[in-house]
Amino acid sequence: MKGGDGMKGVAWVFVAGMALGASAVEPWFGAPIPASGEDGREDCGMTAARVFDAPIAGLTRIGTLAVPQSADLPESSNASIGFECLDRGLFDPDRCYDTLAAAGVKWARCQTMWSRCEKQKGVYDFTVLDGVVDNLTKRGIRPWFSVTFGNALYMTNCFTGAAVGCVPTLYGDECRAAWCAYVRALAKRYKGKVTHWEIWNEPNLPQFWQPSKPNADDYLELVKLTGGVIREEIPAAKIGGTTSAAALNAWEKRFFEAGGAAAIDFWCGHAYTRVPERLRREQRIASGSSFDYVAVLKDVRAFIDAHGGKHVDIWQGESGFPSWFPAGHWLWWPRSVCQEGWQSQANQAKWLLRRFVTDRRAGIARSSFFQMADISRHYSMATTTQSHPAEHGIVNGWTYKPKMSCRAFGNYNALLATAKHDESINVSLTPASDAGAPTVATAFRAADGKPLFLYYAAFDFSGSYTGTCYTARCDAKLSVPAALAPKNPVLVDMLRGGVYSVSSFANLPLVDYPLILADRPQVPLADCAVK
Repeated sequence: MKGGDGMKGVAWVFVAGMALGASAVEPWFGAPIPASGEDGREDCGMTAARVFDAPIAGLTRIGTLAVPQSADLPESSNASIGFECLDRGLFDPDRCYDTLAAAGVKWARCQTMWSRCEKQKGVYDFTVLDGVVDNLTKRGIRPWFSVTFGNALYMTNCFTGAAVGCVPTLYGDECRAAWCAYVRALAKRYKGKVTHWEIWNEPNLPQFWQPSKPNADDYLELVKLTGGVIREEIPAAKIGGTTSAAALNAWEKRFFEAGGAAAIDFWCGHAYTRVPERLRREQRIASGSSFDYVAVLKDVRAFIDAHGGKHVDIWQGESGFPSWFPAGHWLWWPRSVCQEGWQSQANQAKWLLRRFVTDRRAGIARSSFFQMADISRHYSMATTTQSHPAEHGIVNGWTYKPKMSCRAFGNYNALLATAKHDESINVSLTPASDAGAPTVATAFRAADGKPLFLYYAAFDFSGSYTGTCYTARCDAKLSVPAALAPKNPVLVDMLRGGVYSVSSFANLPLVDYPLILADRPQVPLADCAVK
């Protein structure tokens, strides 16, 4: 077994489920790190979810939500997984494909790993990338490319052998020509297999824009150059621009003011926040906009439209929330708050559900969750190395066992991946707030046009880590238009997949992750047995 590396003549050793040995050939593959492990503590994020463990008046469990296979969902599905970091061999893709297909994930963001595919000048070996694209495709998963990062064959003083964050247009004519040649080879090889091509990763950040300082005009030059080569080979290719920000700060605004919209078909912001419905404090200060994520994205849409971008789809190209945190993690503000070893699979799964739902409410066309598997090696970027990064995967990076977030992802795909948000439907929830957090109540339209009613308390569940556990309540009341009310209503627990018959729209459970009220025929059941 090659562990997804695809290299010949390499001796492989497996330690704790992780393939080792590539580092002898590709030294930028980081040293293995220990798993955080389960420490035996109760998962603090499960407190509210346990409301479903006891009988609830007016609810009877009738079965479990059936999760579709990726191949059974159309390309219009709006959810994606991050399949990045294979340029540094940070997880084993071969142990992920079937799990991903079983969760119904339709799209996967893949980096184009120039450093692994051209190890001798002018000689391309696409074995690794072919393996990724072909294995995803044959399971009905659509890869989309992040065309990114450099090659130390043409660059000097790269922090890693993978030349992470090293920009080919900043290293002279030979490097620029080699980049164009490689991009052309990519486009020729994956024409018909890859339709969406995002140019670079987080070019507004110094760690991904070396050896210079981030500059929107320089980035636009890279987009025009790279996108132009791709479109020469694939005229119908969709070209994407990107940033690490959800809002439009000065850098992003400059990109569009300089004519960036004419060079792209979709725009990818990233949405790493502690509370999915709100910007982080430092993001809000930088953008000068509201904390409210939905309101911010409406501003983003208006600005892009006003600068020639009405044709540009807005994607959320990368986001995530770990199930385990190291001390001082950057998602916390101030960083001194985050303690070593904070962990909760449930909170990660809730965050994923709320992220995707919030993105739909904000009008975002497609969302991607970082990432497929925990990083189980030292993680190097352009200027730094993390010796024990946070565990962002939907599968454990040592055992490849699915986490709760993997199941939650499947539940989302079962009901919402092809649904569209419909803010014209008047939905209200009592109480309007709970435990100091606002509640969310909204409606989606399934592919057949029938409504799905969704609600939850937008609780900052990170508080659970410090002992302030949220306790669910069962006195919520959902009000929906009479003409659209489900005739045979069921309630779906989107975290664990339980489906319950409902006798009333009052006295409903209220938890800190989405619950869905729908008509029974809309909800596919894996079985009809009570579990």
